[in-house]
Formats: sequence, C-alpha cells, structure tokens
Amino acid sequence: DEGYGLTYEVLERGLGMGNFKLVIALDCGTNSCLEADELNERGIDLIIVDHHQAKGELPKAIMLNPHLHPDSGEPWRNMCTAGLAFKLVHGLLKHLRDKKTERAFEIDPKESLSLSAMGTIADLVPLIKENRILARFGLKHLGKHPSPGLRALLDESGVNTDFPPESEDVTFKLAPRINACGRLDDAEVASSLMLKTDMAECRKLAKQMNAYNEERKEIEARLTEEALLQGEQRFSDRPAVVACGSGDAWNPGVVGIVAGKMSHSLGKACIVLAEAEDGSLRGSGRGVKGVNLVDALSSCKDLLTHWGGHPVAVGLSLEKENLEAFTEAFLKSIEALTDEKAAIPTLKISATIEQDELRPELLRELSALAPYGQENPEPILALKGVRLAQKPRKVGTGNHFQFSVHNGSVSVSGIAWKMADRIPPADRSLDLAFRLRWNFWNGQRHLQMELQDWKESS
Repeated sequence: DEGYGLTYEVLERGLGMGNFKLVIALDCGTNSCLEADELNERGIDLIIVDHHQAKGELPKAIMLNPHLHPDSGEPWRNMCTAGLAFKLVHGLLKHLRDKKTERAFEIDPKESLSLSAMGTIADLVPLIKENRILARFGLKHLGKHPSPGLRALLDESGVNTDFPPESEDVTFKLAPRINACGRLDDAEVASSLMLKTDMAECRKLAKQMNAYNEERKEIEARLTEEALLQGEQRFSDRPAVVACGSGDAWNPGVVGIVAGKMSHSLGKACIVLAEAEDGSLRGSGRGVKGVNLVDALSSCKDLLTHWGGHPVAVGLSLEKENLEAFTEAFLKSIEALTDEKAAIPTLKISATIEQDELRPELLRELSALAPYGQENPEPILALKGVRLAQKPRKVGTGNHFQFSVHNGSVSVSGIAWKMADRIPPADRSLDLAFRLRWNFWNGQRHLQMELQDWKESS
C-alpha cells in the first residue's frame, strides 16, 4: 500500500513508532532526495545501503552504493544490497571488537551468511569474486546450520537436505516462496519466519508462505495468458511489448515475473503494467541482452511518475493518460538502443565430451565451479554423433520427454523440459546440448542430463 522505497508513508509510519535518531534504508533510497531532506530537518541521520543506479542529484545521507563509485573496482562493484548489508555488519562488528565492545563478541556474522547468499543469488547479480564467495559459503552454511525458520522453509520447499543446497534451490524454490508474501501484500509472514525460533511456529509460517506461492502461481498464469495475448495482437512486429490491464489477475506484485517470462519467450524487452487502486499504472520491465532498460526509460522519464532499476530489470509507474504516449516513446527508444547481433539467441557450448565420459565423476568435478549464476553460467556440454538408447517418451503433463544415452556400460537418463513438440528420432545420429545434473529420488542421487537443444548430426 505504501509503494516501494523510502516513501513519506513509510517514514511517517516508522517514525511514529518511537523517537529514532537513525534510519537505515536497504535496497532503496539512492534517488530519495526529498525524503532525505525531511529526515535531516528532523535531526535524524540516514544511511542508505543500495545498489540501484542514481538518476541525478544524490540525497544528503551516508551512502553505501557501489554504482556511485565506478572507479572503486572490486571486490564490491557488483554486490547487491544483501551482500552490502553483510559487509556493513561485518565491518561494524570488526570496529566494535577492536574497541573491546562486549556485545560485539556475542554476535556471530555467520548467522547472517545464509540470508546474504540467498539474497545475492535471488537478485541475479554476477556470481563472481566477492559475490561468489558469499554465495558458495552461504549455501554451505544454509545446508549445515539453517536457522529454525530456514529449516522449516527448506522442508516445505522440498529441498533435499541430505546434500548441500544449490543456487537453483534458492532461485526456484526458496526465493519464490519468500517473494510471494510481499507480492500478495503480507510480507510480514516472511520476515516473521526469519525471526522466529520456535520450530512449530516456523513450520506454520512456512506452510502459509507455500500457500501464498501457490496463489501467486495461479494469478501469474492468468496474467501471463492475457499479457501474451496483448503481445501477439498489438506488438508482434514491434521491438518491445508494453502490456497493460486491470482486474484480479493484474496484480502489481506479480507483473515482474510475467515480464520476465514474456521477455524470455518472445526474445524482446517487455513491460507489464497493472492498474493500482488510485487509478495509476504500476509495473515492471525485463530486458534481453543488448538492451539497457534504464537508458530506454530515461528517454521517457517526463511521462513517468517513478522509475528506476537495472539494465535488464526496471520498475516504473505512470498516470493512465500517459500510457499511449509512453508506449510509443518507449518503443522508439528500444528500437534505437537495440544491438541486433547481441539480441540473437545463442547457445554457448562449454565443452564437447565423449559418451564414456558421461559419468558421475564428471559432474563431481564440475561442481567445483558452482554456485552458478550471472557471469558464471552452468556449463553446457555437447555429445556429437550419438544415438539414443531407446525411443523418447512423453512424461508429466505431456509437455516434457525423457530419453537416455548409453555411456559404454550403463544408460544415463535425460529429461527435456517443455520440448515435447521437438522429440528427436531414436534411429538417427544426433548432436545433443545438455547440462549435467543430479536427480534426487528416495534419498539417493543419480546422474541426469537436462537437454537444452538437439539437431541431427551432419
């Protein structure tokens, strides 16, 4: 209801709860000049920990934002707020311990490492250098020493805790359940889970988060269908999509997910806007390689009420009467900014292997490269001139298929998600592009290929 960021509504509610002398803004505030002035007038200090880009004048505050110091270099240039907050806590504890402050020795920063890792992975920042260190050791800590709340969430999310969690567990299982609470206007459920210590209470909250996530999926499916229809009918020959609507399905908390799905499936930048209670339009945009959405919105800023974000992910709001003008201005900006060569989808093969190398030992060696994410992608391997061990068969809802390849001694199974419309023949030589994964079943894990693409061998 208060909107995203350091808003007057947030300040009034927060400051009305007590006599504060310090406000710390996390993941927002870089462009909150008026709000910073209000705090300064009240004699309240403001620390801003953020990684969003500045759009102009900076607020009068203590700021921890790597984008404000482009010459600062590593190790913190690509860190998100979850990582920056961890560094701030770590630095503060070190300072207080040097001063022999007793309380500082009672706090173990490792207790926050799991949350920092989850935030770093979920925010899709480059998983290199310091981010990679936080993510790798944070995942290890999450597997060995989860808090009661995270233990309940791991169990409710179906994460196999017999083995260390992977970045995909955060991206596809944990983060969606946490985010679903805020998307459906009940973020306190997620924050309460992180703070509770009673296991029974934590399990109850984790179940509520799971229920919210299922509700989010239903809303998302309806919104995606309607937004894609707009994209096909109105923007099939345009360089981007601006979909807009109102009603139960058009939930402002879900538009970012839908924009991401659309940009992935359509191969172009997509903005999805939903009508808010006050009649204004709020939404999110997701881009593709070669297009900077921040630059695109900057050229349309006179038509926007609020906007900001990153090159491939932005948030925005505008008045309804400006929709048509904004749409045309945005499309023209995208057309001017698009790098056509960069926008062509490609599949980068990391290595071509032989069939007899298709063994668990290979995956164990590759796991040293994890966790995977932005700028540290999971390796895509290739087999050339192979024949499938048997005819593939459709599984699940009929959108997927299973297959297998012989490695010289046993057959290694494979799965192709949402590729049932392109089932390869079993009687011809094929080139396969795939990722190697563990398939967990009944407390055991088995080697499995996840097919990315295939073609008949030339």
